[in-house]
Amino acid sequence: MKKTAYNFMYQSIFQLMKIILPIITIPIVSKALGPSGIGTYNYTNSIAQYFVLIAGLGVGVYGNREIAIAREKKDTLSQRFWELFGMSFVISLVSLVIYLIIVSFSDARLYFYLQSLIIVAAIFDISWFFMGIEDFKKSSLSSLVAQLISFFGIVLFVKNSQDLWIYILLQSCNILFSQGIMWLFIWESIEFKKVKVRDMIKHVLPSLQFFIPKIAIVLYTNLNKTLLGWLDTADSVGYYSNTLILNGVLVALVTTLDMVLLPKFSNLVSKGKTKAIVKVMKKTIDLQLFFTIPMMFGIWAIVPKLVPWFFGEKFSLLVQTIPIVAPLVVVIPLGMAVGRQYLVPMNRIKIYNIAVINGAVVSIITNVVLIPIIGLYGAIIATILSELFVTSTRFISFMKETDFSIKLRNIFHYFLASSIMYIVIFIITNNMRASLLTTLLQGLLGIVVYMVLTTVLHSNSLLELVKKRTFID
Repeated sequence: MKKTAYNFMYQSIFQLMKIILPIITIPIVSKALGPSGIGTYNYTNSIAQYFVLIAGLGVGVYGNREIAIAREKKDTLSQRFWELFGMSFVISLVSLVIYLIIVSFSDARLYFYLQSLIIVAAIFDISWFFMGIEDFKKSSLSSLVAQLISFFGIVLFVKNSQDLWIYILLQSCNILFSQGIMWLFIWESIEFKKVKVRDMIKHVLPSLQFFIPKIAIVLYTNLNKTLLGWLDTADSVGYYSNTLILNGVLVALVTTLDMVLLPKFSNLVSKGKTKAIVKVMKKTIDLQLFFTIPMMFGIWAIVPKLVPWFFGEKFSLLVQTIPIVAPLVVVIPLGMAVGRQYLVPMNRIKIYNIAVINGAVVSIITNVVLIPIIGLYGAIIATILSELFVTSTRFISFMKETDFSIKLRNIFHYFLASSIMYIVIFIITNNMRASLLTTLLQGLLGIVVYMVLTTVLHSNSLLELVKKRTFID
């Protein structure tokens, strides 16, 4: 449908900018702040994220779904919005106060105070509303403007390790501005409604169903940084954070489609069209694997020439660590697709929760056991194992409940084409020096070889999509 296509386009543009801008800022920040500065930023941010988690109370995904269901009538939509926002506002305010009291005793309280702005941003976060009404244009453009302001601030003002506080301020204000500006657009869709306390309270228990997995998600994605900061050094946190950053931007781009389709699928469920979800997912997951499998091989191919010029010589260790986590670019989007495209719209919250709780338990155990022994590598192993548990739990349940089947022939072709792509890149660029030009050449080579091979093998999912000019009926 046109609306889905436009939403995907807006989200893709925003996510594409989230990839393009870091290509410029990551080298600047990594070389200016070094492993210790990057580690301090990520450690203090990891602490603040626990309070952002409390502030959100699961309203993001739950609010998205509730708004999608109530969006047909403006009066009902307005009532539902103010109930959800009122609940979120009170909880977020309490979370902020508790955070400020706790961090006031820290030696790094300046950095913690600057990080508190992301909790303030959580107070005014209404992105879930725009996702629910399938208006991705405004949220994407707001975030894009904020990203650009932060980008120019980093380029102009982050010069050395003494500028760490500026970097934290810019990153925090980026989030705060992107959330605040959306309030300018919301009045087109709703009107102010006075709501009773009991109407806000009634959403607490349902949203807690989504809060539990969020706790688990934060634990298995954030705990690594927190424990590395406690049990090892700030440098280790810096290495760990930059190890995952390449995967992070690629996963963000790939999973754009999930957030676009969530309200669409929730709407299909409310109309009783559940079989349509599985039908569409056969296309979306195949298309996802079409991109993520070559991304994994691409990371393996480019890392030796990428790290020296991109992250700087201080981060040379990443040549060893980034390839270890490369498979996550396939694993994470697969689990997120099942969660957002099936489990949430179908209200299969129990399985959704079990999956992330499994991941959190695995993460906690492996982190506590391995970080004191092997430090950075312990955190990396914990990350891989926890993500594998989350995705496998979701996918096994999904396969049991539906007639979903994977196109094994296509997957074989994706791996075959990606393997040949890797070999071609290695042979042609192995003796070239590490530089931006070399990385660009590697990327261009990879795209051309992969697209040609998958077309010859009659497994080019992107080409098929372009030919049909449709994605969801």
